[in-house]
Amino acid sequence: MARFKVLYVFIIIILVLITALGVLQYFGLEIPYLSVVGKVIFNFVSPVLDYFSNAYRAVSNYWYGLLNVKEILAEKDQMEKEIASLEMEIKDLKRYKFWNERLRELLDFKVLVPSFTTKGATVIAYSPSNWENLIVINRGIKDNISINMPVISYNGMLVGKVVYVGENSSKVLLLNSPEYVVGAIVQRQDSRAIGLVKGQINDEVYNIMDNLSWDASIKKGDIIVSSGLSSNYPRGIPIGLVDSVELDNYGLSQKAKIKLFMSEKTIEEVLIVTDFNI
Repeated sequence: MARFKVLYVFIIIILVLITALGVLQYFGLEIPYLSVVGKVIFNFVSPVLDYFSNAYRAVSNYWYGLLNVKEILAEKDQMEKEIASLEMEIKDLKRYKFWNERLRELLDFKVLVPSFTTKGATVIAYSPSNWENLIVINRGIKDNISINMPVISYNGMLVGKVVYVGENSSKVLLLNSPEYVVGAIVQRQDSRAIGLVKGQINDEVYNIMDNLSWDASIKKGDIIVSSGLSSNYPRGIPIGLVDSVELDNYGLSQKAKIKLFMSEKTIEEVLIVTDFNI
């Protein structure tokens, strides 16, 4: 009971001091002793006030959020839409950069081979099968495209030849089709071995080069290019790399396995060779 009386008296003294300090502050009076006491009380009370102030702000923000949840959700939805829009813009910029680089490579290639007259085309369809691998391009009769015109990739590798021409589009028989045959030669200066490169069934990566003489100088790693011995193909279009060589026809000739430079899965645009100097 005595403890409660002491506490009660202490609280009354504190309240009296606070009241006195308030009165002095109101009338602009300053008493040194009470000023010191005021500072002590201020330092004691400030953390408590700060705690309750922070608690009030937290509760106030919580209730504000509950009362304005629709507005907050609307703002969130708007921000998500803006983020999605920015992501689409970034993707568009990357796509434009990609196409710009590829078109630049196309133009550079045309500068490197001025004897080729070419026309650019975009692949619009694929129709691979076990017996013929075809692509459809967006160039046709209106673009002066003709059957048997050679088709090369944007970086100059042999892709195939035009086998059908429509008004606005054409079909291209790919180099890896079993029906495809092209005269080829080893690019190495001390070889110049000549043969025929032919597509294989169910093989999109490798062709076979046969009709090589038994003593032809050909080895793994040799670059194979078009021979230019027919009127349909310019000389020197890259075809692929020799992967292996073996004897054929009971040792009377040789044949080589050629890994094609062309990749059917990455063909998106091509150049049609419309004219060339043999």
